[in-house]
Amino acid sequence: MLNKTQNNSSYYFLACASFVIGLFMQDFFKIPLTGGIIILGLTWIFTFHYNEKVLQLISKPTALAFIAFYLLHLLSILYTENLTIGWNDMRLKITLLLLPLFMMTTQLFTQLKRLFLLRLFAGLMVLMAGVDLALSCFEYLSTSNSAVFFYKNLPHLLASKPHYASWYYAFALFIILNEIVTHKKWRRVWILGFSLVLLSLIFLSSRAYMIAFMIVFALSFVKWASYVELSKLSWIKVSLAFFLLIGTLFVLPQTRSRIKDTLVEIEKLSNEQDYRQTNPRVYLWSYGASLIGQSPLFGYGLGDATAELQKALKGCDAKFWDGEKNVPIHAKKLNYHNQFLQTWAEVGILGFLLLAFLMIRPFFLKNQHPLFLIFVGLTLIGFLTESMLERQAGVVLLAFMYPLLSDLKK
Repeated sequence: MLNKTQNNSSYYFLACASFVIGLFMQDFFKIPLTGGIIILGLTWIFTFHYNEKVLQLISKPTALAFIAFYLLHLLSILYTENLTIGWNDMRLKITLLLLPLFMMTTQLFTQLKRLFLLRLFAGLMVLMAGVDLALSCFEYLSTSNSAVFFYKNLPHLLASKPHYASWYYAFALFIILNEIVTHKKWRRVWILGFSLVLLSLIFLSSRAYMIAFMIVFALSFVKWASYVELSKLSWIKVSLAFFLLIGTLFVLPQTRSRIKDTLVEIEKLSNEQDYRQTNPRVYLWSYGASLIGQSPLFGYGLGDATAELQKALKGCDAKFWDGEKNVPIHAKKLNYHNQFLQTWAEVGILGFLLLAFLMIRPFFLKNQHPLFLIFVGLTLIGFLTESMLERQAGVVLLAFMYPLLSDLKK
């Protein structure tokens, strides 16, 4: 029986390792990601003991919430008109059903193996950052255009997905910090990797995740410092590093312009007039909230919510800055740019409440591992300004990391 249990644990570990590699390769080689899901599912099915798995499921409200969240989207297919879009989205989100079901209803493997998977993820993010910067260097040599290092131009492996790459990198930075603080082995290598990933995060210029990183870092450091006695010199060093990071954002022309754009948007939110509107979110949220108010219980269905927003925006004469000129807001097909609004518009208030439950509950549980709370914190802040579950890169990271981290021991 012991050997059989060990074999099952090995299969689960192999599946999850394949999935982590798949996160790195998802845009150009799908087999590791798909293979990881298949191995995980087959192992779960053929280990039987379904009564125990059902009991495990019932005992974990977050696992039930994930399943209910997906089924609610499936139910919305009944009243959506754009069935093609709806079914495509259901396929996109299938891991939100499968991975929590497989990973949260059985004992996967040891704590050490969970930590190994996190190190593997962080190492792959260091590699991704290095590849992206190297490819941008080659582009710069041929074009002499420094813009190749910033925002949408920097990601090559997660092509044109700066917000998703920023989410991946921000979490990887905290995994690396955990390694630097808790282990002496490979510390210098991890410090080098941290510098590389942090540089990439800055160049990506995703304001949401730069803010998320700084907020979560500050809160985490204060929490950690309450358990560990730090000298005044240590506090000074950390404070200087923190302000150096903020100063770097103002020194680099590309990131400085993004900060200026943010100030313009804040002024717009306070009803200040500014011809150069840099971001359509204020309109997307306003029109989106108005649509939700018209159908708050069930939303518009998975295939119709974004289409309804696009119809409503045709009556908006606002223009926003695309980097070169002002263009009408309805010229591009935009979603709600807020995952909570997006979910509410798609499947109604219950979907919004389930998503909010998944994002908030971990902070009210005792003895949760800091990395779990950090991941949820980064995710929560990112969800406020982007509809992160509208792309595969967002769905697979949440579907995998949340179950993996939720059972990580403190």
